[in-house]
Amino acid sequence: MMTAGYGQGPGVERQLDVMVERLSPLADNPAARALLIEARRVRSVIDNWRSVPPPAHVREEMLSRVMHLSSAMSDLLPPSTSRGPMHIPAAPPSTAMRHGAEETVITEGHGALPITPLDVHPVTINEDVSPHLAMIKDPYSIRADAYRALRHQLSKRGDPKVIGVTSAARREGKTTAAINLAASLREGARGRVLILEANLRAPSIAATLGFMPPTCFQEQLVRHRREPLEPWVAAEVLPSLHAIAINPVNKYAPLVDPIAFSIAVDRLRLAGYDYIVVDTPPVLESADVNLITDSIDGFVLATMVRKSDARSVRRAIDQIGSTTFLGSILLE
Repeated sequence: MMTAGYGQGPGVERQLDVMVERLSPLADNPAARALLIEARRVRSVIDNWRSVPPPAHVREEMLSRVMHLSSAMSDLLPPSTSRGPMHIPAAPPSTAMRHGAEETVITEGHGALPITPLDVHPVTINEDVSPHLAMIKDPYSIRADAYRALRHQLSKRGDPKVIGVTSAARREGKTTAAINLAASLREGARGRVLILEANLRAPSIAATLGFMPPTCFQEQLVRHRREPLEPWVAAEVLPSLHAIAINPVNKYAPLVDPIAFSIAVDRLRLAGYDYIVVDTPPVLESADVNLITDSIDGFVLATMVRKSDARSVRRAIDQIGSTTFLGSILLE
């Protein structure tokens, strides 16, 4: 189990507390806000380790993220000997930006953010998709109605707008559940719904639906961390249902950059989507889910008949945390 100490000097927990203290006065700046969210998130994960000790590889991932966060702060914050707030120059205001048929108005004022431009590419999905994708393959079936019931239950749980779909372990149906949930939300939405893939370790949305992403989500994360106001590229897989997925052909480091991810969700919330459904990595195999928790309103846990282990499911719920756990769905 990881202790508070890390090498020489102050412990990791104290280092993160200092980061939060220095970044909090700067939360109106988008880059500083993303770092602040990440520092709080990492601090929360380390607190959880007191009750749920992490595997060695997860601990090493976390220490790597702490060093990455420290480096990002060094690049962002100028050196200072004072403990007071630091000044970060704001980006120069603009009046308008046009991309294709999309117009983005950038308003001035305290904390104002522009509407996010989209570059939408209609794609053709596989006609012979899995029968488990009931909302697409057989939308009038009992199985499809179960997802409509789930949509109704979520509306009674505060109607979360950014919903993570995960599982305790691999191959427990979370991608199938995420696609079906997004398709059911589309039926009740006035606007558009987005399914967003955050599983770099084993991406499967493109393969499941049978299309090639016009631009890989990971590549967009890298680009938008440098240029957060650039348009996002989405595939329209069904009318009013968009997908931003990982290109399954490319090979990437299996870690989601939580700072870039938080920036992505902040911007995509402003892209006109009524709901964003995030297909996440499994809970127990990495720290990724914990690191993106602050960007997600709540989680649905997919479980599978005769496959999911009850003890693993309980551990996954404990790791997600009761405040963000919306419920579970049982798949056959």
